[in-house]
Amino acid sequence: EGINPVSYSSQLEDSGCDVSNDYAFDSLGIASDFHQSEHNVDTSKCLLEGVPPLSLCSTSKKSLTAPVQFLQHLLEIRKLSEEGILQADFTELENDSVTVRNSVSQLLDGLTVFYNSPKFPVSNFLTEAVSVLISFITNNKLSNHVLKKCFKKLEEFKKNLIQIILRNSSVNRFQALHAVSHTLVLLGRNNILRNSLISLLLPEVRKFAEQLLQAQQIQAMYDITQYENIFPLCMILEQLLQNETEESNVSSADYDGEEKIRFLENLDQIILHLSDEFPLFSLFLWRVSVLLNSAQIQ
Repeated sequence: EGINPVSYSSQLEDSGCDVSNDYAFDSLGIASDFHQSEHNVDTSKCLLEGVPPLSLCSTSKKSLTAPVQFLQHLLEIRKLSEEGILQADFTELENDSVTVRNSVSQLLDGLTVFYNSPKFPVSNFLTEAVSVLISFITNNKLSNHVLKKCFKKLEEFKKNLIQIILRNSSVNRFQALHAVSHTLVLLGRNNILRNSLISLLLPEVRKFAEQLLQAQQIQAMYDITQYENIFPLCMILEQLLQNETEESNVSSADYDGEEKIRFLENLDQIILHLSDEFPLFSLFLWRVSVLLNSAQIQ
């Protein structure tokens, strides 16, 4: 009998933390605020002057504002061009995209700074910055340029977000972890980024499972903070694999096969040994293994 995946937001609510509905996942792991951002950006949000100021240093906000505005305007020009309202030639992006590359890089660096702050505010401005980034990498005409020029930067960004989740030890960290996890799931809307993200998450979850098993076998203490922080990664991984399985036109063979083999190796035995003491984590391991195997069959 199948087990329905537990929604991300409901599990965070179980933690006792107040999670804003603005960041609740729907059945595809995508916040309702971003439903319309895949193909276009809401032009009514293009001006950022009215956004409430962040409680971080003004330099960090300023470093984000310029690339956000530039990329918003570029997306809007692309939209108008596709609708025939405006004649715009984007072929130069293929040959000279320094401005686009720099803007995306600055945006990623700025988001990393905010997410790395122990008390970063979940504000409309931050939501808008993420929305622009996701719209850019999911735009059919512009995403290829971004991936060609900024793939390494995007990989670094994803690795940084994963480490931010794993290393966060703040007492009231769960809403912050949710916002970071939400961004990773949104990045997974791009097939190429999703496959590389799956390859990054698999070894992290497997490594923790092995560490937990070792601690159990020698009856050693384990870090409860690390145990709590691994669950967002498990949820992200499950969501990405589930999305991939539901998209019949996407092949699961695109992500690293070696990481998949390492993850599944002797996993049944690990689950068996951990299931009594760590039933929830064992359940996540089992569900991820089922999704990996079902994708392989397809």
